[in-house]
Amino acid sequence: MFGKSIITPLKTELLKRPYVVGFVLAGSYVRKDVYKATEYSDMEAYIIVDDKDVTRIEKDLTAIVKKSGKVIFHYKNRWSGFSVVFENLFRLELPVVKRSDIKSVFSRPTAQPVEILIDKTNGALKTALDKRPKDLDFESIFQDIILDFWYMAIVAVQYFKKSEIWNARHVQEVVLVPLIIKLFELRDERNHLLLESNKRIEEFLGEDRLAILKNISSLYESDQIQNSLLLVMEEFSKAARDVSIKYGFSYRKDVEEKIKPRLKKLLNNSSE
Repeated sequence: MFGKSIITPLKTELLKRPYVVGFVLAGSYVRKDVYKATEYSDMEAYIIVDDKDVTRIEKDLTAIVKKSGKVIFHYKNRWSGFSVVFENLFRLELPVVKRSDIKSVFSRPTAQPVEILIDKTNGALKTALDKRPKDLDFESIFQDIILDFWYMAIVAVQYFKKSEIWNARHVQEVVLVPLIIKLFELRDERNHLLLESNKRIEEFLGEDRLAILKNISSLYESDQIQNSLLLVMEEFSKAARDVSIKYGFSYRKDVEEKIKPRLKKLLNNSSE
């Protein structure tokens, strides 16, 4: 897979920069058993620097990733930091971690494996990883799920009664359904929560659970999702052009032209 081929050049480039004190691979590319990477998986790798060097590494990231392959675009993703899309649509996420934040960043359970590729932290990184919890407080999680669900159920119904249908649907799909998925996992095999397996429910939940999710979801059927994805891309393109024309805003139309045809091809092939 392409993802494996870029690990070495990334490590090589980071080793050339003495201010980089750590490089840690996480996520599906580290897993050996379940929930492993596929050709459509992204790669998540953390770059650790001293607090004073954050700005320095951020300036160098563009040059670093361009040594690994042909890049369509890169930007600072609001959810996961510096993100890159390569020509084959492979996604690379490179969050920058300050040395002072090592303990808080690497606090997920040990069931979510990581691989240390560079460590010049004088033991701080290994200590933080060794202290990660092996388990979760499942009872506390359960209590939170119960209260979260019923609070947000009130929100959804009140949106609906105010004729704010989109908001009601949004709460249902983005909050209520994922909470039920967590409850399913807790009931069937609570250790699935350690793996954050809600990202791949089709792999971890049984057919009876999936049938329930289809019944309670306003959009789940494969054909509906496929059509919605195709439509939303077209409508987004139209809206972007309208805004650009109306206000004279410039935007990366080349990104759309490179990415949209590939995504449409992937979606259309999925129905064959």
